[in-house]
Amino acid sequence: MMLGARLFLAALLALAPLPALADVTARYGLDGDKELVVEAAEGGNSRVELPGKFAIIRRDGADYVVLYGKTGPKVFELQAMVVLMKAMLPKAAAAEAGKTRFVAEPGPATAVVAGRTGSTWLLRMLEGPERDRKGHVEIVMSSDAQLAPIGRTVARAAEVALDFMAGFIPESTQFGAAARDILAKGTPLRIQPVDAGKPGKAVLALRSVDTATIDPKHFELPAPVVPAEEVFGAMGGLAQPGAGGKIGDLP
Repeated sequence: MMLGARLFLAALLALAPLPALADVTARYGLDGDKELVVEAAEGGNSRVELPGKFAIIRRDGADYVVLYGKTGPKVFELQAMVVLMKAMLPKAAAAEAGKTRFVAEPGPATAVVAGRTGSTWLLRMLEGPERDRKGHVEIVMSSDAQLAPIGRTVARAAEVALDFMAGFIPESTQFGAAARDILAKGTPLRIQPVDAGKPGKAVLALRSVDTATIDPKHFELPAPVVPAEEVFGAMGGLAQPGAGGKIGDLP
């Protein structure tokens, strides 16, 4: 096999989502009082859940989103829902987007979160409004091999979010590239905004890690998959065009 072909094959294998070496569950504090649960199973299935609100389930290589509502859970193909919702988002003006640029920078030190040590990275606005350039987001990343399956699961979910956000934070700002660069460092332990040098409340912080066997039922879909267009009914009409809802009202 030619050297170029070998390198290409190696690159494909490096980009492929690898199965976990063992089951692992990470619990994160979200906005202080909520809990985000991330599960990665040995066979490659995973689940990211904000209990009572939503879950993103990956099973047999396919991704689904579950929305929990008053009438019970609704299940959608994740990518179909993202395409639908992206069409509703406000688009950033090209002129404004062209004035903004983000960068990923190494932080000043290591940090310990829930007994795990990680390196700090800064997601910072390099060009843009002066007020916004005074702040940044500090992200603590761990290279611990035991947490690697959690890191891959979080990165997949973040990729969906970045795709979703691309309409109003376009790739020309380098926001997505900077975020991906940091997430490629391992597994996030803490995400915390810093404003004018003063750390704010952590929006995401690791609480605990468990390596107990995960019940395979956790990766079962709780209801039949329905067309993405039904997402508005699952949300009670919130954010439906003409319904007076806002993106901020979504669960």
